Amino acid sequence: MSSATGPLLIRIQDRLPDAPVIVALSGGADSAILAWAVARSTDRARAVSVDHGLAGSSELMEAAASIAAMLGLPHLIVAAEPSVPSETALRETRYAALLAAAKDGEVILTGHTLDDQAETVLGNVLRGTGTAGLSGIPSWRGRFCRPLLDAARSEVRRLAAELGLPFVDDPQNADPAVRRNRLRHETIPSLAAGFNPRLVEALGRLASSAAADDAELEARAATVPLTRHEGAVLIPAAALFTLPGAIAARVARRALREARGPHAGTTDEISAVLNAVGSVATTIGGAVDVRREGPWVVLVVEDPPMPEAVEIEVGSKVGFGNWIVSAETGSDSIGRFGVTMARPDRLVVRTAPADERILITGGSKRVGDVLAEAGVPRRVRPMWPVVEADGTIAWIAGVRAAPTVLGASSITVRARRSL
Repeated sequence: MSSATGPLLIRIQDRLPDAPVIVALSGGADSAILAWAVARSTDRARAVSVDHGLAGSSELMEAAASIAAMLGLPHLIVAAEPSVPSETALRETRYAALLAAAKDGEVILTGHTLDDQAETVLGNVLRGTGTAGLSGIPSWRGRFCRPLLDAARSEVRRLAAELGLPFVDDPQNADPAVRRNRLRHETIPSLAAGFNPRLVEALGRLASSAAADDAELEARAATVPLTRHEGAVLIPAAALFTLPGAIAARVARRALREARGPHAGTTDEISAVLNAVGSVATTIGGAVDVRREGPWVVLVVEDPPMPEAVEIEVGSKVGFGNWIVSAETGSDSIGRFGVTMARPDRLVVRTAPADERILITGGSKRVGDVLAEAGVPRRVRPMWPVVEADGTIAWIAGVRAAPTVLGASSITVRARRSL
């Protein structure tokens, strides 16, 4: 072992998780050095290569197989062609294939270097980014770990050649049509020559500093509870109103990703959530309605299924959507979620159209108006349970009961949420 390989091996060993690992072995120099270090450090390792079926892929897979054989690593090649040959599609396809190949408990190691970090940060700057984008590639995310993230690509390549590892260069990395390649071969060398010869290291330091700041902001945002309720994600409006803007924006982004998946949360979408605090309703991508409902800002993802009408026998209980409704003999209604009425021949729990009416003293009133006045959110009013006695609405659960004349036989109907 040379004086150069020793320190790098120690750095990688210090970062390896105490778990079985997969080396994402592309056949290039970076992943070859990573595989070498892992093979010298643990016997709980194997290599997985993803064959995208592109020009040069067969040579890369041959190199990966040779590297794994040389190092004594079990090796698996999986085919995974992207739907389109874009940089993003390739990355997502590769990560999905690695996750699919991983067994329970295995951590996936990738060979990203300091130069990859610099390219990512500068690319995000040129695109327009916040602290998260300045943080670049995380050393850990989910099941992925990147032990080489502070090692220069030139250092890694030199050591791979010194060790005689049979790596090859990916021809896709020379394609000038790929944005990252232009950053790698043109923009960064030009900036380094004209402004800062240690630009790659400077961008790496920026990423580390921004990542620390972003982690603190994310930790504070994570203390705000998000609630999933009947097809919607609910955010406490008071939190969005009172928190500093940088943290409130992260709360909004967390909610958007809860509603629409891990890549949601553009600047415009976050603004829509924050603006909803002031009752500015809008619809964003993915047909998500964003609006204010009482103490909540609500992201409506989907309409819950409409419950089917169900008949209740006295002495029993039934499920109705997210409710449990029961009927029993006697007059023992306590609280607003219980009501006493004359015993009918037929008792049904169902939903009611907004314009259907419930009897009140001196007349009647629309069900939709009654629910609105009670502060029931608009999105759940169509699923709200009403109790019909002999064909007439006797009770809007927990909200209002129709006038009734108690006879010799009375019953108590109760309703409670099951979730």
